[in-house]
Amino acid sequence: MTRNVKRFLAVSLLSLAPSIAAAEQFDFGYFDLGYNGLVGPVKTETIEVPARHEEGGASFLANPVQVFGIGNWTGVNTFPIYSLSGITLDVPPPNPLLPVLNPGLSGIFQLTVAPATSVSQTYLYTNNTLDPAGNAKTCRWQVVVNYNATTATCSAVVNQTAFGTQGVLCGIDTTRTFINPTTCNLQVVTNLT
Repeated sequence: MTRNVKRFLAVSLLSLAPSIAAAEQFDFGYFDLGYNGLVGPVKTETIEVPARHEEGGASFLANPVQVFGIGNWTGVNTFPIYSLSGITLDVPPPNPLLPVLNPGLSGIFQLTVAPATSVSQTYLYTNNTLDPAGNAKTCRWQVVVNYNATTATCSAVVNQTAFGTQGVLCGIDTTRTFINPTTCNLQVVTNLT
């Protein structure tokens, strides 16, 4: 009986391998805050991403590019945890993210996504990857792009949350953050202090 169960499990797990391999081609990174139940979010807010048309004649049928800039103004190195989806991860999130002076950017990352689709990207930077929700300075951003098939336009929001007992301020630079509603190209500039 045990031998038959082992054989059944082995065949079942092998049949999942193609599905898992296909999923890994489109998901970049791993996201887990590792909640210990001790510390919850300090502050969460949602910011609507301003719409801005870009110069030039970019086609809506092209694959949209999402560019993320991050300023680390904490004075200490921070490290990424992320769950990003798209066609390609053109430039991965910087690791570590070195501190710079305000209003500088410490680094950028970029990915290409499929056209005419809604997509969500989640990333955080923390100075303690072993306990990002506890003894840490942690900022998490979730960027949600919504595609409206009726109007063939995109809009986006950023949900930002501060975690940790060391105190941190999470921010978004709305003057440098925008989405092109017709091409769905996106640029988001965030910071942690």
